Amino acid sequence: MNIELPCSGTTLPTKAEFVQVYNDILMIPSKLKAYSVANPDLDAEVQKQIDDAIKQIEDFAELQSSILSPYWQNGQIRNWQKEANDAWSELIDEFHIYIPAKILELISKVIPIGFTVTIMGIDVDLLKILEKEEQESVKKQITDEVDKYYALVPKGYQYYNGEFGVECDEWKGKLTWAYFKNELIKWCTNTLQAAFGALIDAFKTIWDALGLPSLPTLLEFDVETFIRGQIDTFKQQAEDYANGILAEIEQLTVDAENLVGDARKEIDDKIAKLQKDFEEFSVNGYVIDELQKVELFGMSLLDIIGGDIETNVLCPEDQINELVRAARDWFAQWQKELIFMWIKKIKSFLDAIGLGAILDFLVLTFCDVLELIGIPTSFELTLPELPEIDVTVSV
Repeated sequence: MNIELPCSGTTLPTKAEFVQVYNDILMIPSKLKAYSVANPDLDAEVQKQIDDAIKQIEDFAELQSSILSPYWQNGQIRNWQKEANDAWSELIDEFHIYIPAKILELISKVIPIGFTVTIMGIDVDLLKILEKEEQESVKKQITDEVDKYYALVPKGYQYYNGEFGVECDEWKGKLTWAYFKNELIKWCTNTLQAAFGALIDAFKTIWDALGLPSLPTLLEFDVETFIRGQIDTFKQQAEDYANGILAEIEQLTVDAENLVGDARKEIDDKIAKLQKDFEEFSVNGYVIDELQKVELFGMSLLDIIGGDIETNVLCPEDQINELVRAARDWFAQWQKELIFMWIKKIKSFLDAIGLGAILDFLVLTFCDVLELIGIPTSFELTLPELPEIDVTVSV
């Protein structure tokens, strides 16, 4: 079977559509293992088919981690679905760095542009950061001193520190690298704006004669404070709700002490229902549900990701971080898109000063860039034929 990635052609690709293709495949081993446990008397030949299929998917995951390196990073404790999610998050970041970098490289042939940028105390060359060796070097620098660099991430973006149940240095390192790349995207956008301002000044006579729209002013919005405020509100609401249930149970228990018969049974039933409600209620789950609905300039955080990603490995802290990252990354990417939309309106100016080739980069899709950086957009996979188990792939 040839599986092709969902290349929609949008300039703001969403992660869910790509991650789901991989998750559908990477969930198969757990489904097969659960089937084996539920059916201990399976025929030996059927069990062999299941074992072979599990091995095939494991081999597929290892192959993909090699093909998608350095974006796919093997965890100390293997969680293929998280590894795939992180890889596609990184590749989308790469897309939003690649095109601005190429445009700036073209502009640098006309006016001087410095490509060295310092982020979190680390000096990088924008044109080299797209290379595997350079990325691995910066990642290693971060992971070798994860506490140092994690501390430089704004508080509102710090997760995996135990607040929602998980403390993990490895994931802190990945979070820090993700923040680092987001800062690179912001640097690219700001440098693009400055570079076009310099171009306009350098060719002012041509610019004035064409009567084109002015360089856009980038939006100012404190995503960190906004999103953390939302989380704190939802967390407090959830804790108040849970504490309210406990208080009601306590009061009903006192009320029931002197009751008998039907009156006592009625109170006991209420207490039992409240206890069940309390046991089933999750503060983290409530925060996630409400956070998904939060809108940023008309788009919910769930829509920014691209919808629910089906997975059989759920970690609330990871889910919250994913939504926070979606808000932060989308805003930075949208700022860049504002510049790109403006660039499309000044084609006559770019043609006049010999930079018309810039427009060629603005028609590149996510999958175009994947191919340019050597990432395949399709792969062959033979899935097992086991009629009682769903092993379909969303493509």
